[in-house]
Amino acid sequence: MRNPWQRGRLTVGRRPQVMFGRMYEDPAAELSVFPPAGRVLAIASAGDTAAALARAGHRVTAVDISATQLAYARARLAGGPTVTGTAERLQAVARRAAGLVVPGWRPAAMTEFLRLADLEAQRAHWRERLDRPALRALMRLAFASAGLVRRDLWRALPPRMDRVLRRRLEQGLTGHPNATNPWAWRLLLGRECPAAPPGPAAGDIEGGIEWVHADVVEHLRSVPPGWYDAATLSNVLDGPPPAFAAELAAALRHGVRPGGPVVLRTFRDTPPLPGDPLPDRSLLWGAVVRLHPLTAGA
Repeated sequence: MRNPWQRGRLTVGRRPQVMFGRMYEDPAAELSVFPPAGRVLAIASAGDTAAALARAGHRVTAVDISATQLAYARARLAGGPTVTGTAERLQAVARRAAGLVVPGWRPAAMTEFLRLADLEAQRAHWRERLDRPALRALMRLAFASAGLVRRDLWRALPPRMDRVLRRRLEQGLTGHPNATNPWAWRLLLGRECPAAPPGPAAGDIEGGIEWVHADVVEHLRSVPPGWYDAATLSNVLDGPPPAFAAELAAALRHGVRPGGPVVLRTFRDTPPLPGDPLPDRSLLWGAVVRLHPLTAGA
């Protein structure tokens, strides 16, 4: 399959599912480089990034290749409930397993950790109470095989993802105050950060977003030249074959105005298209970049 995200599943099986009930992207990356009040393209996913951009005054087109995910994001931003997607179920299993072998990962102890705002205290807590030998063994076992996760998506992860993920968690949890980091709370506790702004389920922004069920490359090819002022692509290149990156770059050159910023995330340590790093508090990504102009919009 040219684009494995078309299956609409993270795990093995045939029936499409809501893959992401929430998003794990820090929209500060987009807001730091997007021009004001622009016409922008976003991957719909669970709607969080599209909502943040719409709230900032952008005219957003939210595109997703999964009809199920697109319908969920649209309903959520119209005021519907936030549901538990496949990603959240997998995270819940991982948190329970971690709590069985390391007490610091249990909900009450993790809540105490996430209330910290002092980076030195967070660093000491991580090393003394969270990054324990039992956790390292558990994570190595968990990432030893794909298990229920689809292999075409699993292959997009870096080798020894257990070590990679521990390194990313340490960098994020010792580089940003936990108490005000929504993505730390969402990932490590499965709850929303008390200090975070309200979530995207608000009908007053849904009307500012156009929803399109399409492959992002095909959509970019279909719009007039330079139609978008900017674009954010989530991690659409994690999973598809290498040729898809070249197709996407060509489509971006057509659909995004010259010089228009394009943001790409990836689980890889090196992005499949070159770019400059952007701010990120979300703990998971190997790279969050603004693509170089010769790749997108030149």
